[in-house]
Amino acid sequence: MGDRARAAVPWAAAAAVVIAVVYRQSPFEWGEPAPPGPARAVPLDGGGVTDGGECGVKGFHHFPLPADASSPAPSDEPPQPAGPRLVLGSYGYEQRANAPGRFTIQLLFAPGGKQPLKLSRTLGTDGVAVEIEGPNGLIGGAHGLPVTWTSPTRAGRDGAMRIDASGGGAAEVTLPVRALCPGYRGAHVMDGLLAPIDSSNTITGQPAYTLTVSVSDPGIGELREAVLSPIGGDLLSANNLVPLDAADGSRP
Repeated sequence: MGDRARAAVPWAAAAAVVIAVVYRQSPFEWGEPAPPGPARAVPLDGGGVTDGGECGVKGFHHFPLPADASSPAPSDEPPQPAGPRLVLGSYGYEQRANAPGRFTIQLLFAPGGKQPLKLSRTLGTDGVAVEIEGPNGLIGGAHGLPVTWTSPTRAGRDGAMRIDASGGGAAEVTLPVRALCPGYRGAHVMDGLLAPIDSSNTITGQPAYTLTVSVSDPGIGELREAVLSPIGGDLLSANNLVPLDAADGSRP
């Protein structure tokens, strides 16, 4: 059913360690049934709106993010302050017969402390934003994307998805190929999201394309205030870049 490749770096979510896995599934060589979207914003089936009007723009993000949000972190950075965390879990591209291709991205949440993180089922009023950027600017993206929760699976009595330190939380978001800019194809973009490796499976550089996912939910800011985090605001973001070795600036 496809090939599974390249585990990225482990990340400690509360007491658990999770591995980010990149995969690509293309069971049959059918070509791509649906072309990329136009260079303008268009609604997506199932929810969300493409960022087609921003094609080619460098550093575009639907949610205003810090300048370093799409940069790799040093591998020896100091421990993060208490507060909510987000990383990308598994992410990859899938194309099946007679169906448009799509990217599926798993979002992993942790409260970053003993107090629970409470998020809305829709992850804020604006949903999830996804951007893919190449050397020449944005090559695909959408905002207002819906999510499917895998853990927890139900909202509590207060309507919130409660994420505890013991188990963390996980949700999935899907980006259809229609969210890509003209001239780009799903399988090619997926290849660009993979970090290059040598014959011994050692990562040798950054991916050609940067995948950034961001959410804005009041529960993020509320938890930050409760734990006196020096980081403020309701935004969380994560990307596909592997941390750098601060000693020599290379990949671990």
